[in-house]
Amino acid sequence: MDNTSLYAVFFVTLGLNYFFALSGKGAAAFQMPIFVWLGFPINTAKSIALFANTISLSTATFDNFRANRLDLKLGMPIIIFSFIFAPIGAYISTYIERNILMWMFAVFLLYAGTTALMPKRKNSKTCHDRQPKVVYLSIIGAIAGLFSGLLAVGGGGVIAALMLWLGCKAKKITMITALAVPFSSFSGFLTYAVAGHISWPLIATVAGAALLGGYAGNKTAHSLLPDKVIKYIIGIMSLLFAVKIIIDLI
Repeated sequence: MDNTSLYAVFFVTLGLNYFFALSGKGAAAFQMPIFVWLGFPINTAKSIALFANTISLSTATFDNFRANRLDLKLGMPIIIFSFIFAPIGAYISTYIERNILMWMFAVFLLYAGTTALMPKRKNSKTCHDRQPKVVYLSIIGAIAGLFSGLLAVGGGGVIAALMLWLGCKAKKITMITALAVPFSSFSGFLTYAVAGHISWPLIATVAGAALLGGYAGNKTAHSLLPDKVIKYIIGIMSLLFAVKIIIDLI
């Protein structure tokens, strides 16, 4: 592996993780194909992309914790129920055609992304106005876990889309997804690491770039950008994920 490849990995990781950290999401789904295009074996590409997710969003979560932005009361029901329902989704997936589920997921993301970009209705109540009930957060976590298990994708996109639909404040959504996604990403990374699909020079390069990108993106989102802009970024991210899924299916 030459230095040119490591530089390419560093700047791709830095740029994508900065951009995706603005919406509290991981960039693995977009990093992985770029790493394959750069010449890395697909399983190695998957492992380093998932590792970048883990580092980037863990850094964002640490920054949120240090700045007293981390709302565990809001996040824990989602994390707990997504963890419980992910194995159920994985079990159900053995009986349902995956492509059908992916089309349903893509349509849902298109709807959520489009809704996020539309002007807010006047006098509409949101969880920006009040703390959402634990039962609603638990349902979001359960649905996110089911989708994660069914489709073998991170739950961040599902969590963000459902919280947008509920009307939650965009910056709270980025905080929750940054808190939740590293768990599934690190689990996936360990799976590939145990199988031997890792490269330590790549890991070190990705770690540094993802740490910088995640920290800078989270700082930008919470310190410089208004909530409305973050909402639009989340909407655009949802649409991008939907388009990517549709392209992969076609």
